[in-house]
Amino acid sequence: MESAIVIEMPFEVYDRVLKSSKVCTPVYVVLLRAFIVPSRKEDRIERLIHISCDADIAAQLLTIVSKACPDAIPFIESAIASAGLKSN
Repeated sequence: MESAIVIEMPFEVYDRVLKSSKVCTPVYVVLLRAFIVPSRKEDRIERLIHISCDADIAAQLLTIVSKACPDAIPFIESAIASAGLKSN
C-alpha cells in the first residue's frame, strides 16, 4: 500500500492550483477532496488546505504546478520529503 502524503498549503495557493488543473482528472478529484484546517498565525487565523494523496498524484501535481503555479512547488516538495520520498 502506498504511503499517504499530506500536502498543506495556504488557501490562496490551493485556489490557483485547483484552477490550473483539468476538470475530471484524478488530480482534480483529489484536490476537490481537500479540506480546510484553521491555523493560528501570530494574531490571526489562517486557512490552510490539507490535500491527502499518494506519491503518483503528488508527482502529477508537481508537473502541473511547475508551469501554472510555481509558488505551490515548495509545499508539494516538502510533503513528499516528509513522507520519506524523493520528488523528481
